[in-house]
Amino acid sequence: MASSREPADSLIGALTARLTGDQVIRHVSFSGRSMLPMLRQGKDTVEVKKPPERLKKYDLPMYRGPSGKYVMHRIVDVREDHYVCLGDNTYAYEKVRPEQIVAVVCAFYRGDKRIPVDAPGYRLYCRVWCAAYPIRRFLRRVKHGLWRRLKCGNRP
Repeated sequence: MASSREPADSLIGALTARLTGDQVIRHVSFSGRSMLPMLRQGKDTVEVKKPPERLKKYDLPMYRGPSGKYVMHRIVDVREDHYVCLGDNTYAYEKVRPEQIVAVVCAFYRGDKRIPVDAPGYRLYCRVWCAAYPIRRFLRRVKHGLWRRLKCGNRP
């Protein structure tokens, strides 16, 4: 098993060459807020491995997004020729083709605690968080609508 504490940007180029078989790269850092509340920038790290032939719902792939940057978002739907991904803290679905995927998260670290993605508590979190998406989206719209009204209402 390989181990590294490199930032994701410098690591990604080497992933496909380094990840073979059951090798794992540990403590991969990341930036951004798209996977809050599960992953916290600067506090948590992930463990990645070579993706299997076919991923399944709730897997967390690392893939090259449309902008060319690497992204980690959860699979919320599996289609015949692509996956539908969504960040835990985002509201826009992304179509991801299998050839875009370079790795898959197999565990993450909250502090020193390792949480494997097959842990029952984590799997429950995925199901509940994804099922609550319509409610979270509605509440976000209400919050932003109220904020706009309050902000605009205070103008002279």
